[in-house]
Amino acid sequence: MAMISNDGSSFAISEEFHEKYYDDMYDKNVKVTLKNGRQIVGLYNDEFYEDASILVNYEVVKIEDIEKVELIGEEIQ
Repeated sequence: MAMISNDGSSFAISEEFHEKYYDDMYDKNVKVTLKNGRQIVGLYNDEFYEDASILVNYEVVKIEDIEKVELIGEEIQ
């Protein structure tokens, strides 16, 4: 699960997410489950440190809204 601590800066949130998920998931198909239950499936292919967001399936997703991120067919914990 994407449990991201918040020290008050968008950069810190993005950096923590990057360190946890980037190597395993960048440029791969993922399923992102948001805290509101909505799921987004697609290619994880960018990060935006300045606003603590990632790009999945051509959609900008705020890291703070993410509940869980999984590789298609394989869960990352």
